Amino acid sequence: MIKPFSIWSIVFIAIGLLALVINWISTEIIEPVVLLGILLLFIGISFSFIAYLRREQGGMKILSAVSFFIIFFFLVWFRPFLLLHMMTWIKNI
Repeated sequence: MIKPFSIWSIVFIAIGLLALVINWISTEIIEPVVLLGILLLFIGISFSFIAYLRREQGGMKILSAVSFFIIFFFLVWFRPFLLLHMMTWIKNI
């Protein structure tokens, strides 16, 4: 059975959030973990938009889209320079 994109979006957003929480718990920034977390969040929101376009039933697609924006709000609120640090780290690779 093929799982709907709304369920996959929740899964990817949850795993991305877990990666960002692991980085938040550590004392220093772990760049690969943050990059993985951000990429998984973007994959999750992409699947949520695909679920919107396919007009899937249920509220999971709304929950995943709202949680994406809430996570990024708190990420910028508590760690404002983390995204800038990640862009600099990617540029130097």
